[in-house]
This record gives sequence, structure tokens and C-alpha cells, in this order.
Amino acid sequence: MTFGARAVIRLDALQHNLRVIRKASPDTRIMAVIKANAYGHGMVPVAQSISDVDAFAVARLAEAMELRAAGLETPVVLLAGVVNGDELREAVREGFHIVVHCPEQIELLERHSDGQVIVWLKFDTGMHRLGFDPQQSDEIIQRLRDCAAVQELRLM
Repeated sequence: MTFGARAVIRLDALQHNLRVIRKASPDTRIMAVIKANAYGHGMVPVAQSISDVDAFAVARLAEAMELRAAGLETPVVLLAGVVNGDELREAVREGFHIVVHCPEQIELLERHSDGQVIVWLKFDTGMHRLGFDPQQSDEIIQRLRDCAAVQELRLM
């Protein structure tokens, strides 16, 4: 007999929760974080059930491509950003938003000359895992504003 934990995902409950959130805060945009296969709950079925969110957030490009392959056209944010020029070109081509959290990613953008991308600039707010020191904000924001590859800059 097995007594391990088990998760039962009710997609109708997710839809209900989204409606409740929208009703409680009608002027707020909602980004559903569904990285890591929706935390093991099935990224594509979860995304399909709540496809009317304003954006999805995934960790990496491969997850975003899986959503596109499933026919989902909702905007997608790559939380880990991109790691090389090929990934950046693919993100631009697909219209994905990218998170920038390290100097190497800014340098990639500064070298990119084939299209523009929406960039979310991540600051470290205390976990010390990813993101820039807020003390560097003026310099980093200016570099990204000067970067031709940046269509729009958002903060996170």
C-alpha cells in the first residue's frame, strides 16, 4: 500500500479561481506562472484551461515553444531570460518577453541587431539568487534604454 502525497488538479477550479481574482481586481493584469510543467501539474492542460490570462511565465525557451506548439498565443515571459544569441533570436521571432537578471544578458541585447523584444528587468529584492542590486538601477536602466534591441522595458 502506498501512502505518498497525491495532487488532484481540477481545471475547472483553476478557471473558477481566475474568475474570482478578476472580479476582485478587475483592472489588474494577471500573469500565470506555469514553469516546471506547471509545478508538475501539466503545463499545457493548465495553460489551455486559463488561456485568457494576460500572460504566462515559464522558466525557459523550450517551455515557451511547447506552449506555442500547443496552439497557445497568449504572451509568454521567459523568467530565466535567454543564454545565447540563438535563444534571443528565437525569443524575438516568437514575440516572447525576456527577463534580464545578469550582465551577460544585457551584453547579448547590446550585440543583437535583428529585431526587438520586451524586457523585464529583475532586481534582487533579498533572496540573493537572481537579479541586479537595486543600487545599480540607474546605470542598468540607462543601458537598456539605450539598447536598440529593447522594444519596451518593464521592471520586476
